[in-house]
Amino acid sequence: MAAKKDRDLVHVRVIKHLPQGLSVELDNGDRGIIRIREISWDSEELVNWKINHPVNWDGYAFSIPTKKGEAREFSLRLAANDPWENFFDGYNKTEVFEGVVTSVFEYGAFIEIEPGINGLLHKSQLPKKLQPTILDLFWHSDKVFVMIQNVDHDQRQIELSLAPLGNFPDMSPFGADNQPFIPHEADESIMRQALNASIPRRHILVVEDEVSQSEAVCGWLRELNQSVDVVHSAEEAIEFLSKTLPDIALVDVGLPSMSGTDLTRHILENYPQVQVVNATDWARASEVSETLEQLQAQGGKLLYKPLVPEDLVMYLLYEQDHQGITKQQSKEKSIVLKIPPKNSRKTIHTLMTKCKKHLGVEHVFLFALDPAHRRIRVVEHVGDDAINKNAITQLIYSPVRDVAEDRDVIVLNEIGEREHRRFQYLVEFLPTMTSCIGIPIPANTAQKYALFAIDHREKQFGEEAQLYAEGIALSIGAALDQNELREISALIQRSALIGNLASGMIHEINNLVAPLQYESDNLRKILTRLKKEPEDSIHEKIKNEVSNIEQDVRQIISTVNTFGKIAKKPKVEVLRVDEIINDTLLLLREISKRSRVKMLFNPPEKMVIVRNQAVVLEQIVLNVTLNAIQQIVEHCSEESGQIHIAMELINDAICRILVADNGPGIHFSLWEKIFEMGYSTRQDGSGIGLFVSRNLMEEIGGKIYVADSHILHGSVFGLEIPIEL
Repeated sequence: MAAKKDRDLVHVRVIKHLPQGLSVELDNGDRGIIRIREISWDSEELVNWKINHPVNWDGYAFSIPTKKGEAREFSLRLAANDPWENFFDGYNKTEVFEGVVTSVFEYGAFIEIEPGINGLLHKSQLPKKLQPTILDLFWHSDKVFVMIQNVDHDQRQIELSLAPLGNFPDMSPFGADNQPFIPHEADESIMRQALNASIPRRHILVVEDEVSQSEAVCGWLRELNQSVDVVHSAEEAIEFLSKTLPDIALVDVGLPSMSGTDLTRHILENYPQVQVVNATDWARASEVSETLEQLQAQGGKLLYKPLVPEDLVMYLLYEQDHQGITKQQSKEKSIVLKIPPKNSRKTIHTLMTKCKKHLGVEHVFLFALDPAHRRIRVVEHVGDDAINKNAITQLIYSPVRDVAEDRDVIVLNEIGEREHRRFQYLVEFLPTMTSCIGIPIPANTAQKYALFAIDHREKQFGEEAQLYAEGIALSIGAALDQNELREISALIQRSALIGNLASGMIHEINNLVAPLQYESDNLRKILTRLKKEPEDSIHEKIKNEVSNIEQDVRQIISTVNTFGKIAKKPKVEVLRVDEIINDTLLLLREISKRSRVKMLFNPPEKMVIVRNQAVVLEQIVLNVTLNAIQQIVEHCSEESGQIHIAMELINDAICRILVADNGPGIHFSLWEKIFEMGYSTRQDGSGIGLFVSRNLMEEIGGKIYVADSHILHGSVFGLEIPIEL
């Protein structure tokens, strides 16, 4: 490949693979690094970057401008295609770009507005109240709307400004051509992929004397769900290690007093179970190269500054791939079966099917004992043969009760004469029974449960079979507990909703009672006049007053009925989705008015009808909309709030409701976490509403997710409901 004269291309050779990319050497002996993201524009090629660029691979790379003293960096993707060559030909300063945050420092955030084109959003471009919180305001991979303020082509630097606040989020992310929206689609950066991946949680000690550097690194690590502690000197690190041992120590080489390399040597010699990673720039690395090589030979690792989030991600993934799993993780991998993220009934059925197949039995039963009424029922059954339903009432006198209530474990290889009397009612229930295992279910529920694996043949159930059945019982118990938690949480949250809406309903009724009283008094006066002097005009006044009274009474009845729906027992019925949304907005009308948040709903041209539970759908829409109002009030009190609800029909199979707001937005790494029990981004939030909403949605076969979000410009939630008529 020949280098072009008008491009700063240099010939490089790969000399080493680093966690953050390729270590390369130039023809003149100088060295530098090609970070993973700079290897290719193609995300699929990035997956196999080591295979495609082995040691001794050579080619031409673009030299990325760096500040004096910083390590030399190169780019293969810019050598192949430089977006700077034609991107700025026709841009204007009024254009708004949807950018992605690549890194955040105390002075500003770097944002990629197009692949390969990054700019700096300096904190001075933010509202004054937000400038001190920039490290918390923007996280890596967040979306943000920005505009170009200035471009320095020679230095390849772009100054950005924040797009005007208050603009409503774009509804376009929901897909085109009526196709279902799939969250977290492809074409994500390495960091965005890592945020969706499963990186094991580790305890990391950061040893860094520069506060701004430590804040940035700690912030990125915490975004990756790592446990982080920070100290600012080697002496503080030694004291910390004497009390607590982290999994990883990230040590800056250039520490004051005792150096980072001396600290690394101390840790490797005294705490061999701690993985040590040195961080330094290329200049310092060259000065102490011999020492660093010795430390690496002893097991230390090396990352080059300036550190960026992708470096930390790749190191964590690199260590995960090369060190394998820990003993604790090995134990976790031996769990019988990971509970799938479905409703409890499907989860339990899946577990019982797995048990039937593994133990090689004909039947697996889950029995429930009601201690108060002394009754046993079949909760779930996996098997083919018919059972004697008339014998279910007699199971209270069988070993099923012993297992469920007394927590006995039964292993029966064959029913002999001695066991026949004890098992007679269970045999009446399933006449083909010859052998069984009975395991109590450990669940914190009012009812007691028992798991029975039964076969018509003689079976030699060994210790392994019993352990496996106990593992299945544990998983079923977790599913039952989870279901109990969901039901209690939904009840608590519904009660909280009723309390939250009650004041609004009272206000609505009070607003109608005063005019009603006035209209009644006015009608009485008119009737009195009518007795004295009959006039045709008075008849018209009477008609108008009666009409006003009738309208107010109907409004009161409608308000009370709508409010009452949220407390009804759920039942499946045929519903118009637009009516569900309108009823929900009516309940929130007073709250939105007090909060100065305008709610807009655009019903579809085509009526959408589903067969589902009105109470459940209203609670879900209420939760999401109320959450949007509360976010706007807490974070954007000075701006005019808006919530826009739209709906559409997808392939005549799914009704999708879109709830968009112009609130503060949600960090990309929290798009899934906000649905976890107890997690809330608000100071006074309970962390129940969205958790309940997702569980309710899964129970009715639907989906709820964050469809899109832009920091300071709002979020969009997607609610997908199956149409079953």
